[in-house]
Amino acid sequence: METSRQRDWSPLSDEERKLYEEQGYLHLKGLFTADEVDRGLKVVDEALAADNTHVSEHASFADYDHTVRVRDAVSFLPGLDYFLDHPKLIGPLMSLLNNSVQVLGTEVFVRSLADHALEYWHTDGGEYMQGIQLTPGSPSLQVKAQIFLTDVTEPNCGNFLLIPGSHLRVPAEQNALCYMEDLDEPLRRGVLPDDAIEVKAAPGDVLLFPYSLWHAVAPNTQRVRKTFIFRYGNLWHRPHDYLTQPAPVLERMSPRLRRMFGDFGERPHPSDFYKPVGQGDVMAGEALPL
Repeated sequence: METSRQRDWSPLSDEERKLYEEQGYLHLKGLFTADEVDRGLKVVDEALAADNTHVSEHASFADYDHTVRVRDAVSFLPGLDYFLDHPKLIGPLMSLLNNSVQVLGTEVFVRSLADHALEYWHTDGGEYMQGIQLTPGSPSLQVKAQIFLTDVTEPNCGNFLLIPGSHLRVPAEQNALCYMEDLDEPLRRGVLPDDAIEVKAAPGDVLLFPYSLWHAVAPNTQRVRKTFIFRYGNLWHRPHDYLTQPAPVLERMSPRLRRMFGDFGERPHPSDFYKPVGQGDVMAGEALPL
């Protein structure tokens, strides 16, 4: 990807890319500072106070009493722009998505206390994506970024559960909601697969993983867990929780972030999503606003 501009981000190292490809996740520790975590927590408070439920319900949504999910959060939370446009997050995404990065969804997640699994084993993206198996070495199709804003360094904090390398396997049985009953039945009894990992994350950590990773969420008996979850894909993908962002939302954003929401200006060409003109210059970025 050519550009004459100086990029404000750095790509993943070869070692990090290899780890992601083999294990199916990347735990980036301390990506955001304590001050930035505080900034994120204020955005969470704003989201909860707004009680915004403008995204229509869908049959595939798995909502629970112990969890608050604020979908399409960027449409009414300008504070999310800072995190979405952050160079430390842009660099890994550009590496994993082959320089074609689109934001497919923005969610504020709040997990309350419960003595059972908060989410059961599944993959993301629906049953059609569940059947896609990429050749090793291929760029990612879709990536999620989970930004941790509260302490999840102990067990039973609503920890993210995952099975390393599972992104390279297609589940034996596929279904509309992508749950895995052969793993979920033991999880209801508190039993994890022998190769499962309970992620211990500190505030400011970020977990990157593909749609195909087998994952779940542990019980939470410690404290309320607050995170952001951002979905990403290539520019030619369809978004998850919006069709297009309204003009007032796009107008507040940087040129890079507008591009990441699929905006190509007043007269876009259909081929822009496949062959974006000036992609290197736009994605090079600019200084973050204070």
